[in-house]
Amino acid sequence: MKKRSGNLGGFLMTLLLLVIGGGLIYGNIFNREVGEFMAKLLVMPLVGTALGAVLILSVVLRWIGGCGRKKESFIDFQSDDGNVGISTKAIQDFIERVGKEFSAIKHIDSKLIQGKGSVDIALDVKVVSGNKIPELSHVLQQRVRESVRESLGLEEIRNITIKVQEIVGDPAKPAAEPAE
Repeated sequence: MKKRSGNLGGFLMTLLLLVIGGGLIYGNIFNREVGEFMAKLLVMPLVGTALGAVLILSVVLRWIGGCGRKKESFIDFQSDDGNVGISTKAIQDFIERVGKEFSAIKHIDSKLIQGKGSVDIALDVKVVSGNKIPELSHVLQQRVRESVRESLGLEEIRNITIKVQEIVGDPAKPAAEPAE
């Protein structure tokens, strides 16, 4: 369980740095009265301006650094003994392992789309040349649906969409017909 106090403390510290940095720049460049108050802390206006710029830059970099992080999501379902949550990353890894059981599939990526009470699965695959894609797709859809239901307990799988991104390898050469 995550503590919320760390988030609040981080937010307050960030806000404080932003206010101090903005006050230093404002006081040293635009309004000398505010600058005089800040000058008691710092001797030279140029130093105050530089310090304010560094503080604001640190806040901006912190915000930018936090933007790339995704909050891990879970798919929750009710079992006989209570509520169960499985991370979407764990489900994707499981589905990709199931797809790698097929020798006709060179590479597979999965994506989960959560709906109201159900899940859609999107698979991007690279297929080895010479395989019958409609048959392969049908078998892969059935295998993924069964495996996810049996192993993970997710019953509400609405659609499994397969997109063939690439057909890899040389096309199979037809067998030579015997001469009559």
